[in-house]
Amino acid sequence: MTSAVLPVLREARDGLTRHPALTILATLSMAVSLYVLGMFVLIAWNVRLTTAALGKELQMQVYMRPDATPEEIEALRMGLRSDDAVAEARLVTAAEARRRFEGRYPRLSGLAAGLGENLFPTSFEVVLRSAHQGPEEAERLAKAYRVGPGVDEVRFDRGWFERLTSLLGFFRNGGYGIGALLVMAVMVTVGAIVRLTVMARREEIEIMKLVGATASFIRAPFLLGAATQGLAGGLLAFLALRLTWAMLVRSNPYRENPMLAMAAGQFPPLDVVAVLPLLGVVLALAAAALSLRRASAQPGSRNAA
Repeated sequence: MTSAVLPVLREARDGLTRHPALTILATLSMAVSLYVLGMFVLIAWNVRLTTAALGKELQMQVYMRPDATPEEIEALRMGLRSDDAVAEARLVTAAEARRRFEGRYPRLSGLAAGLGENLFPTSFEVVLRSAHQGPEEAERLAKAYRVGPGVDEVRFDRGWFERLTSLLGFFRNGGYGIGALLVMAVMVTVGAIVRLTVMARREEIEIMKLVGATASFIRAPFLLGAATQGLAGGLLAFLALRLTWAMLVRSNPYRENPMLAMAAGQFPPLDVVAVLPLLGVVLALAAAALSLRRASAQPGSRNAA
């Protein structure tokens, strides 16, 4: 077993070092493509976290009439608690609502005191479950609770719901397209490099065929070399992505621009970004196999691999 593997390893090593310019070009090209893909993963990951956090904060406010009785307030509270669409319903008394207003706007506390007690009605802050945060579902719940006993008004920001849904859809659909383009770029780059290597070593391959080398023995070093380049390109992309993120979060534009914080506030966990080296290996192997097959099918190159 060892006697069969060692020659393949040596041949793969020699193939990488025999043409260093091609090796470096292929590795850097894959690294750049995977780096761009990693940047999109970084942004998409943070946008998903941000939209998920904002989704949890999406609320529907149910305001009670000033003359609502304690029994009506308690009945509505029990109804909200038993609703499958409601994750949480917080009761905000008139006194608590006033304290919040005065805490946020201390200069207007005197004005609020002069407008009477009815300025801050008792209300419920309703947080919907993630499965019920669509605009149609929120509208349905709002209509149902508007006719409840003691209820004066129900408010929710439908426009925000729709913008959030559109943003998620944009990144989901756009991610597929960008990912497909980058995958194609990696495969084209690796395939071209492998084909150039096959052409440069055509005479050597012909000699190996004449002395009895099998097609698998000839292909194996090319595949192993491509996998090595893919792994190296993926690792370089990961390191460059990590370095870029570390420099970004320490920069002044990041501190001054909340949009940057939303797009790159956290570095994805290792199990997410570790896909870059793995993807580099898989794409390099696929591109090399396809390129070897095409090279062997060309006239005058039937014995290349």
